[in-house]
Parts: sequence; structure tokens; C-alpha cells
Amino acid sequence: MNTKLLSDLARQTLFSPRAAADRIMALWLPRNWLWMALALMSVLNGIVYSLSMHMGAEPDPEAVQMIPPAFQSPALFTLFLFGALVITVLTLTWVGRSLGGSGQVPQILALLTWLQVLRLAVQLALLVLVVALPFAALALVMVASVWGLIILVTFIDRAHGFNNIFKSVAVLALAVLAMVVGLSAILSVLVAAVMGGA
Repeated sequence: MNTKLLSDLARQTLFSPRAAADRIMALWLPRNWLWMALALMSVLNGIVYSLSMHMGAEPDPEAVQMIPPAFQSPALFTLFLFGALVITVLTLTWVGRSLGGSGQVPQILALLTWLQVLRLAVQLALLVLVVALPFAALALVMVASVWGLIILVTFIDRAHGFNNIFKSVAVLALAVLAMVVGLSAILSVLVAAVMGGA
């Protein structure tokens, strides 16, 4: 995809997410390519996360101690993010199909990978705004969080063919509950790795 197509798809995702979801799924991108793209987005988001950690004022040592070790290391953060995204793809697919949806892994994977591309763009914008306009950065975080959730629910609805936004919300809620167990296991492994290497 060229820059014009990406910007057009981004605009469509923001203002017409249902049409954007259909457009993305109609591409039928290869599954292997999508997994690699998701891994790349995790790495890039990890790099941006690392940059954000080193920008601004020196963090409070007491506050740093409250942050899980996995989130203090950019490399571990990247691994955690990729693991979380993989679990999200599989869980949304499984939960949606168990509730009568027709979505498949490649479709959910394509939609979530695209959302990570948009997330990266937001993260880059935040890096600039945090330094130049802190209040604008806070507003962007709030708007992006709410609108991102709306887009995600819409994508779930289109991928599974529910045509029922409430059912899609239920899929997301159940998937989140299921993911807590998986992510807790991943976080435990990463913490154990950090403690073992200390």
C-alpha cells in the first residue's frame, strides 16, 4: 500500500469503521505476512515506548518501583505486547465463534494489525505533543482511547457478521476476561526471567 492509500484507509477507519473493516478483510492478506506485520508493529511500538521512557522529567524512583519489571524493559515490553496481541487475536476469534460469529483468525488478525498501525501513529503524535503541548497530549489519549474502543467493537461486529453491536461488546468483554489469565501467565514468565537474570 502506498501513503495515499494508507491515509485514505486511516480516515475511513476513523469516520466509517464498518466500511474500513470490510475493505481490510476484502484484501485477504496472507496469514504469514500478517503475523510478521503484527510482530513488526510490536517492535516499533516498543521502540516508541522506549523513547517515551527517556523523554521528559526524571521519573520518581518510588513510582518506578511500582511498575512491573516487564514494563521497565523495552525488550520485555515488546515481547509482552506481541504475546498480548496474539492472545487477543485468538481469543476474539474463539469467543466470537462460540457466540455464533463467523470470523476467522486471518480476518481478526488483519483488523488488529491495522489498529496497531494506527496506535503507532498516535504514539508518535504523543511524543511530540508531550513536549510541546502536554494538555493536548492528554486530550489525545482520552479521545484515542474512547474512539479506539468504538472502532474495535465495530471491527469485531463486522468480522463475525453479527450486525449486533451489543453482541460484539459481549464478545469483547468475555475475551478480556479470558485474556487476563493468558496475560498473567506471560507476565509471570517475564518477571521470572528478569528476576533470574538479576
